[in-house]
Amino acid sequence: MGGCLAAGRGFFHINAYGAAEPCPFSAYSDLSLKNHSLREALHSPLFQKLQDCGMLEDSHVGGCTLFAQETEVKKLIGETS
Repeated sequence: MGGCLAAGRGFFHINAYGAAEPCPFSAYSDLSLKNHSLREALHSPLFQKLQDCGMLEDSHVGGCTLFAQETEVKKLIGETS
């Protein structure tokens, strides 16, 4: 499948507060749909960094790729703030 489909590579999650998250199991966000369009959410700085860094392309045997790499995802969030 070419890795994880999160962060707009196939899907993303919108939580109850309107925050655009890479997936339901990786509840991190840098913008809300209350203040941004769906198109802007798909191209958010966090989603772009997740796609560009290559961590979504890694093969995995199950579970959530982003959840397993929580420290790296948190570093990316710090860089987007």
